[in-house]
Amino acid sequence: MADSPRTIEQLLATSEPFKSLGPADRRSLASASRETRYAKGETVFREGDPAEAVCLVKEGRVHLMKFLEGGQASTTCVMTGGDTFCCLPALDRQPYPADAVAAVDSVVVRIPTSAFHDLLQRNPAFLQRSLCLFCERLRQVEHRSCRIYDSVERRLAQSLLTLSKKFGATIPLTKHELAELSNTTVETTIRVLSQLKKQGILKSSRGSTTITKPEQLRHLAGA
Repeated sequence: MADSPRTIEQLLATSEPFKSLGPADRRSLASASRETRYAKGETVFREGDPAEAVCLVKEGRVHLMKFLEGGQASTTCVMTGGDTFCCLPALDRQPYPADAVAAVDSVVVRIPTSAFHDLLQRNPAFLQRSLCLFCERLRQVEHRSCRIYDSVERRLAQSLLTLSKKFGATIPLTKHELAELSNTTVETTIRVLSQLKKQGILKSSRGSTTITKPEQLRHLAGA
């Protein structure tokens, strides 16, 4: 299916930081952008690749990931419909800082870095919105780094609470994905989830987890 600039323009109008743009700038940016479909598990870009585009999730879910020594994967951010990612490389002209992988079949709008950077230079309001988005993501990364010495139970509870803000009570991530997000093993994740299930705090099924007692989960998370 051919790209639809009108559809992309509508997505930009409801997504940060593009909602601050006027109609003419959104149309111009939409015309320069392209939709790309990615199958589950397909790589959107790799750490160290030249930052050729700022990405905006139209459909699906994309995980930003770092691979540690020994090949262990750590998920740093979960992006869903309407989420923009990798504004920073457009700001500082550096390579992508992490891998981006489609966690499910996804559609991503790729906005050329050159077009994005041009808007930053001539539109102060857009620059401010972009910096605010970057600062929000930086706070999320800092929060995750501060959790590294917490117990696995607390890290997992914090991950589930963060995800619930995006997905609601039922979180459509597998146990493997929750382990990558909480910096632990799948086996430990299964054990902790089983304990929380016995306490009635969670219900789990294949491919998803439902929070049934959010107050108790917040207590475990130290929130």
